[in-house]
Parts: sequence; C-alpha cells; structure tokens
Amino acid sequence: MNRKNTCRRHMHGIAMGMLLGMLPLAFCPAVQQARAEGGLMQTSARYLINVHGLHVLTANVGYRLGINAYSGIAQVQTAGFFGLFVQTDMRMQGSGQFLASGQPEPAQYDSAGTYNHEQSHLHMTYQAGVPQITVQEPPIGTREKVTPEERAGAQDIVALLVGLVHQMQTHNRCDEAPQKLFDGLRLSVLSLRNTGVERPPSSASHAWGSESVTCNFVLQQVKGFTANGQFSKLRQPQIGRVWFENIPNIGMSVVRLEVEHPKMGHVVMRLDETPKQTP
Repeated sequence: MNRKNTCRRHMHGIAMGMLLGMLPLAFCPAVQQARAEGGLMQTSARYLINVHGLHVLTANVGYRLGINAYSGIAQVQTAGFFGLFVQTDMRMQGSGQFLASGQPEPAQYDSAGTYNHEQSHLHMTYQAGVPQITVQEPPIGTREKVTPEERAGAQDIVALLVGLVHQMQTHNRCDEAPQKLFDGLRLSVLSLRNTGVERPPSSASHAWGSESVTCNFVLQQVKGFTANGQFSKLRQPQIGRVWFENIPNIGMSVVRLEVEHPKMGHVVMRLDETPKQTP
C-alpha cells in the first residue's frame, strides 16, 4: 500500500510536467471527429524529467489539437541510474472537445501502468461536467472522499494541460482563471499568472527560438488527503514556471517546466529535441 501511494504521489507531482498528455487516434471518437474536420497532424515530442539534476523519467507524448476537439497521450518511463532501483511505465490518455470559450470539456480519461511490477488503472468519464470513476485499481482505501459536488467542473491532467497549450496557441497567453484538477484521488486547484517574455534558460535553448513566453503557476491540493493527511507535506503549494516557444511548423509549445515539489524538491522537465509532425 505504501509503495502504491508513493507511486501515485510521484506521478502526481510530475503530472504538471506532462503538459502534453495526449493520445493516439485509435483510442477516441473525439479524434475521429477532429480528423473529419481537417485531417489534423499529430505532434510528437520527447521530454526529459530531472529531479535535483538527475535524469529520472522520460516522457514521450503525442497530441492533436482541433478547433473543436482534442486528444493526447503521454508515456512516462523511468530512465538512467534511477531505473536500476525503480521501474515505472505509466500511460495517461484523454480526449474531449473545446467549448466556445476555448475551455476544454473532457469526455474521458484513462491512466494505467506499472510501478515496480505493481499494476494500477484509472478510468473516468464525464457526465454534465462531473468526472465519474468507472475503474479504479487498486481501490482508494482510507482516504478523504471527494464528493461529486466538489468534483463538478474539474478536469483531468490531459484536459487541463492541453487546454493550456490551446490557450497559448490561440491567444498567446495563459488563462488566469483558477482551474480544478481531479486525478481520481485528489482534488487540486491550479492558478496561473502571465509573466511576459524572456530569454529561456541557457540549458533549454535550441535552434527553435531565442525568447519564451512564460507563465507562473501554483498547484494546491485541497481535498483527498490520506487518513493522517493533516501532517502531509502535500498541503504545501507546488510553485513553478512554464516556458513556451513558437517552434517553426509546430506553433507555441512547452519547452521547459520547473516546479518545487513538497516531497521531491526541484523538478525540471525540458524538451529534448524539436517535435515532429506526422499525418
């Protein structure tokens, strides 16, 4: 049980790095709708995730963004020396549509994989804007419940982050309205603030650009703590910054993300190479 909880906390802390969390067309009707609307290209990218300077995870992502629909997948696996001690292979995927306001309206979300050979699986569908859990393995256990009323209007990590990319590509800024995130166990609130244009850190600079649009964020868990959660470090806010660059033929894309995690410390996600597009 402790090991499983550790896995979930770990993936949740990294989740903000999965800004692209996006999925292959074969999985969702929303993508088929998007294809019919314009034969959207799939963007694929690889991100390296470092904790305290050590490369611990690699995320391979792919996504399709349409005017009215989205879909995406992120495959996250342990890497480097860290993989000798912990083996993680997780996939997060989701799909939905965009409202007239530009906000995502998710239809379904699924995450599944292994942590040191232990399986986990979460599947959610959305009814009237409320995420409904249809599969959750292993069961929740002794944890503070998040009621349907509290979940109302909440998004999964794929919907939230693909919405952020969509907002940046269409308006060149982050949506600063607070947004709720529900991961099947915890309810959190994400607050964003536009912080302007700056040169990217030297370690993040590549051939695709010389300046970045940046947004600061605070991710704060508000519900879904464990039985002894009053002492949890996860009550502390996760403070971070995300860098976007306009990559030729790709558009505005996340090139770097940094966050201070209450348990893991300083986490950095950075784009490893220029993204590719395929039919």
